[in-house]
Amino acid sequence: MNFQNNQITTTDIPQAEDVIYEKLDPAYRKVSIWGTSILFSIFFIIYFGIGWVKQELFEFPYIMIAMILWSVLTGLFILLAIKGYDFEGFALREKDVLYKSGIFFRSTIIIPFSRVQHCEIEQGPIDRMFGLAELSLYTAGGSSSDLSIPGLTLDKANALKIFITNRVAADEEE
Repeated sequence: MNFQNNQITTTDIPQAEDVIYEKLDPAYRKVSIWGTSILFSIFFIIYFGIGWVKQELFEFPYIMIAMILWSVLTGLFILLAIKGYDFEGFALREKDVLYKSGIFFRSTIIIPFSRVQHCEIEQGPIDRMFGLAELSLYTAGGSSSDLSIPGLTLDKANALKIFITNRVAADEEE
């Protein structure tokens, strides 16, 4: 037997950018806005809770700075939640699943079906309000999910879970 280790040029490799990604459910944008609004409401309540004890936080320069800062940050993060939706998506290929996200710092996660240990569907209270779910894929060696796809309808999340589980089982039989 003759050993071979032929070079592969990078132009011959399929590019992840060529994949057509499916958008998340449009209701996911609302879930992101709600989550951001709740988080900043909690910050608002904490400030007033601390201010209740430390009265000077309610005096002129501090309250004005805090409210301007809170308003600007809340608006900025809600805008990021709205625009972030446009940069998220997922795709299934024959041998793997891809998920892309990020406005400023973009990332693409690719998990081969042969590495998937199990899948799970999660729903938080806001997700349930909008009929959405998150599909998490776990691979060997990790205690947290290696890939989570948020913003799926519950039906689509279940269908993807069944498809991926069947692909994993088929790969194990080969």
